Amino acid sequence: MAGETETQLERTLGLKEALMIGVGTMVGAGIFVLPGAAAALAGPASSVAFVVAGSVAMLTALSASELATAMPASGGPYHFINKGLGPLAGSIAGLGNWLGLAFATAFYAVGFGNYVAPLVGSLNLAPGLVASLPLSAAQIGGLVAAGVFIAVNYLSTDSTGDLQNIIVIVLLAILGVFIALGATQANLQTLRPFFPEGFDAILPTTALVFVSYLGFAQVATVAGEIKQPGKNLPRAMVGGVLLVTAIYAVSMLILLGVVPLERIAGSGTAIAEGARVVFGAINAGVVGVALLTFGGLLATASSANASVLSASRINYAMGRDGLMDARLSKIHEEFATPYRSIVLTGALILVFIVAGQVNALAKAGSVLHLLVYGLLNVSLIVMRETEAMGYDPSFEVPGYPVVPALGALLSFALVGFMDPQQILLAGALVLGGVIWYLVYVRKRVDDTSALAQYRSPPAVEVEVEVDFDVNDDEPVTATEGAGTDD
Repeated sequence: MAGETETQLERTLGLKEALMIGVGTMVGAGIFVLPGAAAALAGPASSVAFVVAGSVAMLTALSASELATAMPASGGPYHFINKGLGPLAGSIAGLGNWLGLAFATAFYAVGFGNYVAPLVGSLNLAPGLVASLPLSAAQIGGLVAAGVFIAVNYLSTDSTGDLQNIIVIVLLAILGVFIALGATQANLQTLRPFFPEGFDAILPTTALVFVSYLGFAQVATVAGEIKQPGKNLPRAMVGGVLLVTAIYAVSMLILLGVVPLERIAGSGTAIAEGARVVFGAINAGVVGVALLTFGGLLATASSANASVLSASRINYAMGRDGLMDARLSKIHEEFATPYRSIVLTGALILVFIVAGQVNALAKAGSVLHLLVYGLLNVSLIVMRETEAMGYDPSFEVPGYPVVPALGALLSFALVGFMDPQQILLAGALVLGGVIWYLVYVRKRVDDTSALAQYRSPPAVEVEVEVDFDVNDDEPVTATEGAGTDD
């Protein structure tokens, strides 16, 4: 295939590292950045929105698990769609997956900045200089954090995995303390009315918080670097979604059970306010706020770190497959990382941090991934039905074909509950993917996808014995094409 490279990434990530990439990314956005925005839209029912988003993510996680065990290569959802549906869909999915992760990484980095800004402000370091800059303190903090994680990913995948493990273990311990203490203090009266904005608010809130569940697909994105992918990929993806959905739902109920809705609606650090109340009950309010603020820093750092890793693997894989410049798939001789794709992705992330607002970045990341996840589920159905390319997964989706069909339908349907500008973004992405395919990809890459093979089976040469030639009475052998449409 055009644009393929012989260089390969090493398999250095085990089950623990793969699970930590997924869980760390999801927990960071879901409970430390979005609770205030989600509560403003749906009140206590925002916990239901997290469960709905998790259910949609679970359907796609099951499909991604099957595809990843059949095709365990870096690139994740883009790679599966390209192999199943062809380079046109691959162009749309690749650009969507890459840009979606870049938007999400910028969202996580700005979330990190929201937590670090008060700490920097309390030190009163060069306040005049900060005030004179055209960026907010959160954006400045996000730029610094993103720069650090881009550098970490550039230098070593092993360092990325080790860092992720440490962050997530500490993070889960902090959340465990908050949940345990909060469960004894939650007041059901503060959860009433449970649906203050009505049932109609659930799906728009689901669309907003869906960015919280991108972590499971990021595990598939680094499939080419995971040991024993047949076992570890499904465990990491499915287990990660289940664990994180439970954490989201319980944490939202506890947060809104101890703090009145009006105090945290729209806040970017709502969980810290919850910690002030929960730990204040045991005369440790300052400690609790510090602990959850530290947790917020770890969570958003974890999300940003894992997202840089995964986003860079998209254009690495597209370069490998010929859908982007093949130079993007070059591996660093010393660090064994796709350094060019990391630099390009990192530059895009920094631009988004400067240009975007938190909610806009979250929704942009969500809408692009919903398109990709819908296509991923369709790709699974095509791979199963055509049985092309020696498709032989070691894990199979239970309830086929209902699970992937429902996953595709719900993913596409959630796009309709986005804001108009995000819907326009989705349309622009599809149009951009088509143009990119027509201008760049089509003349460079042959369509060898499962769908193409099903539509036009390759010609197979067979020998047919002919007794005698009519002209010279000598036996001859003729070769015919078989398996064509003619």
